Amino acid sequence: MAVTDLQNASEMVGSAAADRFGLNRTDARCVAYLMTRGPMSIGELGEASGLTAAALTFVVDRLEQAGYVQRARDPDDRRRVRVEPTDQARQVAEEFWGEISREAQAKLSGYTLEQLRLLIDFIRGQVDLQRRQAARLGDAASDSAVVIGRKRGQRR
Repeated sequence: MAVTDLQNASEMVGSAAADRFGLNRTDARCVAYLMTRGPMSIGELGEASGLTAAALTFVVDRLEQAGYVQRARDPDDRRRVRVEPTDQARQVAEEFWGEISREAQAKLSGYTLEQLRLLIDFIRGQVDLQRRQAARLGDAASDSAVVIGRKRGQRR
């Protein structure tokens, strides 16, 4: 029950963040990955977000137009393009997530290294479980002849 509560509370925060950024949930999720992990290639962002390169092209275009990301050449490989958050994205992120990040850091500072390792292991396991379930649900939806209110192959 605690994990479900965390997932639901996280979803509420994610929705509020998307509203604050003026973005849809997918675009906001991509901004969040870039803010926490730093600049990424389209492939890396796709791996993190679960989106295809084709879908990410549209996402990055929208985010770039909104002023939250920019494309830049990778300094280590000039043939490669990275997507990186802009100062505008950093400002909004600090405004939105700064306080919660500081509170979380303060709470985590009370745990031992062993406890932190256990928490990280549990969270990573849950992330893996949720991603596998999302893939299973996606596969099941594409295998169904009719999926609640839409025909096979039809987008929402």
